[in-house]
Amino acid sequence: MNIRSKITGRLLAGVVIVELAVLAACAPGSPPPTACHYTGDEAAPYEQVTITTANAAEHLGHPNDFMPVPVGGCPVAPAVITSGKISICHATSSESNPYEAITVSVNGLNGHGTHEGDLIPAPEEGCPTAPLGSAPTTACHYTGDEAAPYEEVAITTANAAEHLGHPNDFMPVPVGGCPVELAVITSGKISICHATSSETNPYEAITVSVNGLNGHGPHEGDLIPVPEEGCPNTLLTATEGKITICHATGSESNPYSLITISVDGLSGHNGHAGDIIPAPATGCPSG
Repeated sequence: MNIRSKITGRLLAGVVIVELAVLAACAPGSPPPTACHYTGDEAAPYEQVTITTANAAEHLGHPNDFMPVPVGGCPVAPAVITSGKISICHATSSESNPYEAITVSVNGLNGHGTHEGDLIPAPEEGCPTAPLGSAPTTACHYTGDEAAPYEEVAITTANAAEHLGHPNDFMPVPVGGCPVELAVITSGKISICHATSSETNPYEAITVSVNGLNGHGPHEGDLIPVPEEGCPNTLLTATEGKITICHATGSESNPYSLITISVDGLSGHNGHAGDIIPAPATGCPSG
C-alpha cells in the first residue's frame, strides 16, 4: 500500500469516526441532529438540514457548514470559519463581562449549540458589552435616510452578528429612543454624556462600545450620543426619555415655543443658538 492510499484510508476512517460520534450523541428516540448548511445566498446564507449517517460526511465536510443548529436558529449573515473553527460569544453570568469570546469546532460547537444565551457566530465588532438575554433586545439600525437615520429593530442570537457588524448600528435602544440625528461612531465606539450626581458637573463625556453601550442604554439621564455642542452644563431632567425646551421662533411677538423632544440627540436643537435647554421651571420667556 502506497503513502497516498494510507492517507486516504486514514481520512475516510476519520470521517466515519465523526459520523459515529455525531449520531451516537443522540439518545434512542431523540430527533436526529441538525446543521446550518451554507447556501451561498447572501440574503439567506443558511438553511437548516438534518444530519444522518448517509449525509454526515457530506455536510460535515462543507467548509462553511456547522452543527448543530444553535438554539436561536441559523445565522442570517455568513459566519467566518477558519480551519474548521468558528468564533462565538459565550454568555457568562457576569454583569461586567457578559460574554467571553471563544473559538469552537464547527462539528458540534463543543456543546455550545444548546446554550440559550450564546451568540453564534461572534459579531464582527466583537462580543457585546451588555447581555442580550433570552428575549430579543433592540438596536438602532442605520437607515441611510438623513431625515430619519435610525429605525428600531429586534436583535436575536441569530441576527446579532449581522446588526452588530453594521458600522453605524448600536444597541440597545437608549431609554429615550433612537437619536433623530446620525451618531458619530469610530472603531466601534460612540461618545455619550453620562449623567453624574454632581450639580457643578452634571455630565461626564465618556466613550463606550456600540455593542452594548457598556450598560448605559437603560440609564435614564444619559445623553446618547454626545450633542454636537458637547455635554450640557445643566442637568436635563427627562421623563420617559423626553425633555421640554424653549425653541426660539424668530418672532418678536412670540419669541419662544415650548416643545418636548427626545433627550437622545435633542432632535438637533442643541445646535440652535437661541434655544433654551431645558425650559426654565417658570416657563419660556415672553420677550
